[in-house]
Amino acid sequence: MSLLTRNTEVNFGRIGTAALYLLPVVGIVGIIATIIMGQVNFLVLSTYLILPLLIGSMLFRSLKKQEETYKSLDDSSFKLLLIAFLLCYTISVILLTLSEVRSFLYYLTIVTMTLTVLLEILGFAPAREKIAIILAQIMVLMLNVNWGVTLKYFEFIGRTDIMFHNQYITSLLQAGHVTEVFFDYQAFPLWHILNAAIYLLGGTQFDTTKVIAIAGGLIFLCLPVLLYLITLRLFKDQRLAMLAALLGFFFPDMTYFTMSGISRCVASLMLIFLLYLMIDNKNKHKLLLIGLVTAAVIVYHSISIIFVVLILAMLYMLQKVLLNKEERLNKLNLWYLVITAVGTLAYWAVFGSILLQELYTNIVVPAPSGVITKSIITAPTTEAFNYLQYMPSVLFIVIGILAVLLTGKFDARSKLFALASLLLMWLTFPGPQYLVNKLMYNFGIDRFAEYTYPILIVVCAAGIGTLFYRSNKFLRACVIVLFAVWVMLSISNDWVASDNPLVERQFYTYYLTQDETSAFNRIAEGATGLVMADYIPMRYLDSSRHGDKVNMLEVTGNSSQFLLHGPGDVMVIRHGELEKRPLKIARIEEDTFKRVPRFDTFEYANSDVGIWSTLKEHNKVYDSATVGGYI
Repeated sequence: MSLLTRNTEVNFGRIGTAALYLLPVVGIVGIIATIIMGQVNFLVLSTYLILPLLIGSMLFRSLKKQEETYKSLDDSSFKLLLIAFLLCYTISVILLTLSEVRSFLYYLTIVTMTLTVLLEILGFAPAREKIAIILAQIMVLMLNVNWGVTLKYFEFIGRTDIMFHNQYITSLLQAGHVTEVFFDYQAFPLWHILNAAIYLLGGTQFDTTKVIAIAGGLIFLCLPVLLYLITLRLFKDQRLAMLAALLGFFFPDMTYFTMSGISRCVASLMLIFLLYLMIDNKNKHKLLLIGLVTAAVIVYHSISIIFVVLILAMLYMLQKVLLNKEERLNKLNLWYLVITAVGTLAYWAVFGSILLQELYTNIVVPAPSGVITKSIITAPTTEAFNYLQYMPSVLFIVIGILAVLLTGKFDARSKLFALASLLLMWLTFPGPQYLVNKLMYNFGIDRFAEYTYPILIVVCAAGIGTLFYRSNKFLRACVIVLFAVWVMLSISNDWVASDNPLVERQFYTYYLTQDETSAFNRIAEGATGLVMADYIPMRYLDSSRHGDKVNMLEVTGNSSQFLLHGPGDVMVIRHGELEKRPLKIARIEEDTFKRVPRFDTFEYANSDVGIWSTLKEHNKVYDSATVGGYI
């Protein structure tokens, strides 16, 4: 018999009360700790987390005990909002077409469209026709932002992983089967096979990079629908379900995640489907479907199943301790977790043994020294601005956690998700754990954000609904304004909009021009030695047939001289990018060339760094509008 299950309502009420008083204490302790350690830059960065913790509890205590009845607007108002949405959508497409890069006006247009959808959700009584229209609006809005990047620019590179996935697809099309080029994806080629098939079915009219963009955008149209269904099944509230569907579009990291075009994106969608199936305790026939979806996650992406199992195992342990047997997610049991773990290990052992080797290596190999993300030390203010997108989400999640745990209208399974959100938000949002290189570099703890979002979004929707329906008119207006600010920050921060962010941080432009890619290939073809390039062209060439001759561009410890391997080496300098952004190169303290420099030697060099003035000492052998080649 489970512990602490005599009165579920009381147990969760105690946890909620404890959270109500302890969350502000955690915020205060965070402030004191950073001051004592003398880390003012960390204090600046952590404001996005500390302020919601301090404000959230006080704000929740000020809310009314019961939700107010909200008079629904008439159908003519709904039609006006729909017309406004369509008008703004047309303007946004025109702006995308006319401007070289996405403009601030484009961001404002997206915010306006999102607000019209929000008002449709909050201001009208849910009806089947309206729900269908709202979900359709959210879908086309997602495609606008997604394809407004991935199809607008010549080659979207994201965080550079997509370049290697494109290489795998190209190899598949050329060879007709999976080759050694896939490396550790040899056992996980389904995403690449799907894109190769789409490329062939499309009559080869689109480049493979555009096929990835189209496929990724269309697949993520499932996201709002799945979030709507899972929230409706949990809360049995149409408005909260539609809010969750809308949040999936711009929840922190999700805007970029929908663009990224890599296979683990699809695996994260499968997790939402799994949660949806597991919440249904009545239909036993869905056990087979759960098994099929779990198997799909295992074979679709290499390590996604690890994060999925960890999240589901946490839910299992929480419900085992806190819920009565009849209240639990019956399909989420110990047998499921054991069979999934054994199935994963068996698949890896037979088809992907290299993953077991990599897992062992990540455990035993020391992590890089120092701070990997150096900009949090050198430029904490610009980093903090780009972290502001997390502040509204944390605030709404805190309100949602407290509302679900302390309000009788939510059942035990809803409270289970609220408690899970309370635990998962510390892993999801950037915090002290991101400063531990072993967790970040070896174990990729930052990837939790790619799998925890469905649970957090569901609770976040409850937080917005609680704030809106249990407050006065002034606070309701504040919620809408904060929501608008949140959307703006989410779509224009430098992680999501490095083409034209509101505030730049030390990062690179996440797309390449045709001039750049042509230059990279021509220089590599003509080079007799190594091609020395900054991080982006290095990754680009490494994902091509020239991968054996590319190396990171290296400089001496005092940045006064380039380090070359031999007389045939060619340095690729992206002058066009350097005018806008710093270039990421390797600074070698030992002043000796390294064939493969360590990751912790990589750092950004601005255009005013002295090393660039030494280029005049080298012969220029290639020159284009944006790229130069030097020997």
